[in-house]
Amino acid sequence: MYSLQSLPAVYPLLMVDIAARWNVKPEELLGDLGLTRDMLLDPQRRISLDLLNQLLIKTQEHTQKAELAVLFGQEMQISMHGFIGFAALTAANVRQALGIAERFVGMISDIVGIRLEETDDAAILYLDVNTDLQPLRDTAIMAVIFGFVHMGHVATGRSLSGRVEIDFPAPSYLAPILPFLPGEVFVEQQANRIIFSKEYLDLPLVMANPIASQLALSQCEQGLEKFGLEQPFVAQVKALMFDEKTGFSSLEHVASRLHMSERTLKRQLAKHSITYSDLVDESRKQKAMDLLSDKKQSLDDISEYLGYSDMANFTRAFKRWTGQTPSAFRKL
Repeated sequence: MYSLQSLPAVYPLLMVDIAARWNVKPEELLGDLGLTRDMLLDPQRRISLDLLNQLLIKTQEHTQKAELAVLFGQEMQISMHGFIGFAALTAANVRQALGIAERFVGMISDIVGIRLEETDDAAILYLDVNTDLQPLRDTAIMAVIFGFVHMGHVATGRSLSGRVEIDFPAPSYLAPILPFLPGEVFVEQQANRIIFSKEYLDLPLVMANPIASQLALSQCEQGLEKFGLEQPFVAQVKALMFDEKTGFSSLEHVASRLHMSERTLKRQLAKHSITYSDLVDESRKQKAMDLLSDKKQSLDDISEYLGYSDMANFTRAFKRWTGQTPSAFRKL
């Protein structure tokens, strides 16, 4: 199974091809990274986020273009995303297309997650980027925003109108690109998101084809099953619910980290047929089994680390999970 902390080579390939417009040769960007353009043509190849970040830095240095995120987003074709892109492109409307993207984007990488929420009159598309690497993180956010705006226009024939919020300071290239964004941009906000009219979700796609979309969806389903991938949203909740220093977080705390109410978090998890307590229970079980394999850890320390008030509660929980006591499991 591949590491999700990577991206298909088609994405860095686009970066290399964009740089070629300024007469930057592929070997100038890729040579020191142990890559060639031919290697990036391999549909099975994936590139680590660290390498991708190095490539981005080199591309910015050689082109002297800070606005690479804009170019990347504008040049991004739906077909680059494989069966996921094809399933979305042939969906009935924007809402269905975004649902497909939200569900399967984790097959591409867990660097970017998207989440659609609807209010009485607005649609809110949240963009979650799971890396602290810079300039990759902020560039990825802007690229996804531009990619969504561009692909939305291609797919519907209609321009998107609304507002954009980002959680970092204004990029140096923001002012000249404002005409190409769906509306006003608010910087240093609590979340990265695009807010637009709910009516846009019901726009039909120009290439809507239920048979083609269903065939592509079948391939996506097989991909999830083949790699045993979790839904991106569930994986994100699991990543936020435990801290090595403070232990398991409350539902309220995780909801706050995700910029949503507790009720919304419960509803989102229910879509995946799981509850927050289920996730905590599952995580405790796995951590308990891992910790018990280390004979240096006392049972009392493990019980306390996992958040149990006493050893008896930990023992009852472990017997429920495995049919054995912790001490019996450790002897195996």
